[in-house]
Amino acid sequence: QGAAEVPRPQLHIFGEIDGAVPSWPFVRLYCSWRLVYDSSKWWVIQGETEGETYFSDVSPQGFCTWNHPVAAHLACRSMQGWPRLELVVRGCDAHGRRQLAGYGSWTVPGSPGCSEVRCRCWRPTGATWLARLRAFLLGISPELLQTDVVSSRSGGRAGLRTEDSVEVLLRISVVQQNFKQSGLRPRGG
Repeated sequence: QGAAEVPRPQLHIFGEIDGAVPSWPFVRLYCSWRLVYDSSKWWVIQGETEGETYFSDVSPQGFCTWNHPVAAHLACRSMQGWPRLELVVRGCDAHGRRQLAGYGSWTVPGSPGCSEVRCRCWRPTGATWLARLRAFLLGISPELLQTDVVSSRSGGRAGLRTEDSVEVLLRISVVQQNFKQSGLRPRGG
């Protein structure tokens, strides 16, 4: 008789991108997001792996609310390339100038349960005082041509001059299925 087939490990990620605490001079924000993972080891069974919130005004309390849902069901054949949530936040100032507010990345927890975290975002800043003055006066800030460094596990920001920007509030739950049966144990799980 043949051995019983071991079911594939599966990861359910669901929750919401609740909103953001903006930095000056932003009065409206929106967020583009995507799940980043090694597609040779992970695949989507159901759900969305990228999306975008709507533009939201900053409240008098200093919070920008999105309540944008995140729901994805993934399967894997290896622990390599564990999913990360990559964020790109954009906004506009009181003059209506649209610009990058920040980049952020958050590793999906390796243990099941609910997480409420503030993902600290950053953005590139000019290397010279003239570039920083231009950004301040004209609302023109540098952006990355390739966003690979945002979710790089090897500290891809080395050599970039950056500054802290917005903080995004995430409420994400993780459910694991068939990891123990497959002999896999995620970090923290």
